[in-house]
Amino acid sequence: MGTATTYFTRFFLIFITSLFFGHAQNTNKSVALLEAKVDSLIETTMESEHIPGLAFIVIKDGKTLLKKGYGYTSLGEEISAVNPDSTIFRIGSITKTFTATALLQLADRKKIGLHTDVNDYLTSFKVSSKYTKKAITSAHLLNHSAGFDELRGRVVYTSEETIPLASFLKERIVPIREPGIISSYSSFGIALAGLLVEDVSGLGLEQYLKENIWDPLGMTMTSMWLTDEIEENVSWGYEYRNGINVPMPWEYYHTYPASEINSTVTDMGKYMQMHLNNGIYKGKRVLSEEMSKEMKTQQLTVHPEVEAFAYGFYEDDIHGFRTIAHGGDMLGYASYLTLVPEENLGVFVVHHHEGGRLRYNVSNTILEHFKKPQSDTISKPLKTKENLNRFAGHYMWSTYCHTCENSWRPDREELVVNDDNTFSIMGRTYYQVDPLLFKSSDGERTMGFVENDKGEIVYMSLGSSNVFEKVD
Repeated sequence: MGTATTYFTRFFLIFITSLFFGHAQNTNKSVALLEAKVDSLIETTMESEHIPGLAFIVIKDGKTLLKKGYGYTSLGEEISAVNPDSTIFRIGSITKTFTATALLQLADRKKIGLHTDVNDYLTSFKVSSKYTKKAITSAHLLNHSAGFDELRGRVVYTSEETIPLASFLKERIVPIREPGIISSYSSFGIALAGLLVEDVSGLGLEQYLKENIWDPLGMTMTSMWLTDEIEENVSWGYEYRNGINVPMPWEYYHTYPASEINSTVTDMGKYMQMHLNNGIYKGKRVLSEEMSKEMKTQQLTVHPEVEAFAYGFYEDDIHGFRTIAHGGDMLGYASYLTLVPEENLGVFVVHHHEGGRLRYNVSNTILEHFKKPQSDTISKPLKTKENLNRFAGHYMWSTYCHTCENSWRPDREELVVNDDNTFSIMGRTYYQVDPLLFKSSDGERTMGFVENDKGEIVYMSLGSSNVFEKVD
């Protein structure tokens, strides 16, 4: 080899090596910066809000970028530190995404048709409805558009009080609107999806999930029901009341396909990687690539620009990213899972205190770290002479029990039309950009409407589960 060639080869190797180590150093600095931001946020908020424990995991490009635990699993004599690998938290309604994954597996295996009447597959009982124009399908169950009422009384506090799923649902599936019209967040719809999995597979839902999702993914610390191992590793729920953290009783749900799973952040990281990798994890395929992509695709929306439900997950636009997400709340616990397919990025956060917002703030901080420069272009108001008065009136969040006597009702939100052909509701002013599409003047919200055959406004949506009925 000539001197010139040898020199070039050495130079090339040095150049490539410097690029590799330079990239690695930059990546390490970036991760260290992110970790410092998240540490500061979590430690400050946990102290100010008296949150006993928290854990989170960040998945990026098929690897664990960050995984940490903070605080304690329990307080008092049994106090111990949160371990992200072994500390088990309850994930609440994120359970719905597992039930959705299971039902989509059955569609993958040609055991069901997503757009076929569920009564063709249910053996426990048949769903009856006065809305006969459309059959209720598995797709309706998974995008929350089956049109069922949300009855109360889903939770008890001892396992002996639980009612078998089929018996509970048989008397409580109450259709109140035609299926496929609007997505209205529904625990009863997903519970019926879970029963469908049981009827078609012949397995209890927990056993089905274990054999078909958890075991293939190596999720060894994930379950539905209390066992000795769960009790040994579980972080018990706490709520801060009257100046102290009070341990909460364990909740048991009759509608367990919607709420019941317990897991660690390490196990949830494996679950996120499977979904980000379109159905496969470490060579084990859980969903076909086609079905996995379909699960993360917008399924039913009032307008393509308004956040919508996919199958099991819902869209949430954060820092310019289209995320596929789901939150969970149970007595003593709050959790949030978000996937950014375009960045191959996943975040799962769980902590004590039901309804707490720290989970969202942690996720937002992480996504902000990866955001790209965004255009400041804002849609121009639609030049229209349309009278906006047909949108005026009161709206009520659609997820509540319509048929229960003396039941809780959401607040009525008033939409007021302004003199400049805008309208105001819930503290924001909106201008029209399409006949049934509006954007807030601060650029933070997009709102769509649904009209009936007579041209009357019947629903308003801020996206995903934020759907409101027009009540006058």
